[in-house]
Amino acid sequence: MTDNMVKIGRIISDSEPIGEGINDSFRCVACCGDEEYPVIAKYLKTIEIIKELICSILGRTLNLPIPEPILLLDSKDVLCFGSIDIGYPNLYHFLNSKDPFYLEFHSVIKNWDDIESAAFFDEFIINADRHSGNLLFNGKNIMMIDHGLSIPSDEVNPEFSDNWNNILFKHLLCNFVGLNCNHQLDKNELCNRLNNWCKEITGNALIDKVADKIPLDESRKSELLSFLKKRSKFIANIINNKITPPQMDFVND
Repeated sequence: MTDNMVKIGRIISDSEPIGEGINDSFRCVACCGDEEYPVIAKYLKTIEIIKELICSILGRTLNLPIPEPILLLDSKDVLCFGSIDIGYPNLYHFLNSKDPFYLEFHSVIKNWDDIESAAFFDEFIINADRHSGNLLFNGKNIMMIDHGLSIPSDEVNPEFSDNWNNILFKHLLCNFVGLNCNHQLDKNELCNRLNNWCKEITGNALIDKVADKIPLDESRKSELLSFLKKRSKFIANIINNKITPPQMDFVND
């Protein structure tokens, strides 16, 4: 990803409702400078727009498959969040069940090249809203969308490590009842890859670089980025402990 500010554009076409999700996303065309782009857009609270921008920019910097974000204004100058329309339907359309714990969901994502880094990323941003509806899929490639409910800095502290519902992580570890995995995961190697992934965040000041790309509410943006910066100091231990839980000491009476 380049070091440029996030694109800012204006919606110049009629909207085409998609009719999926809780935020009434719609297709449209946006003009950014001299360029026009097909876009998926949605109206959100300002804090959710900031979260979407932070997570999209940070995730793309970490080479995760996330569509390029665009900050949009409609004809009445109302702000909304958009991303380049890559033309994929969501994974839900390929499955017979909405439940992400079903084998069919696992059969798709278990071979996803980015499942490890995507699971680590969702753990880092505390994204409990991952499901088949916000994984785009074209039969081969997967893209990640919808991060507006992540980074719950008003609800938890940066060290938060409870066993919350990280869907991708559970599938990565085959860590739920009813799923028999036909592969053996080398947890030591996984921990090594995790540590390298964490160094990408802490070693390259990635979070600091995100701030300069988002032209919105400085106080809320700074608060969210500060939360992530603090969490980056703990994330390796948090995920390591979920991969290989510490042994409990039992004392016999």
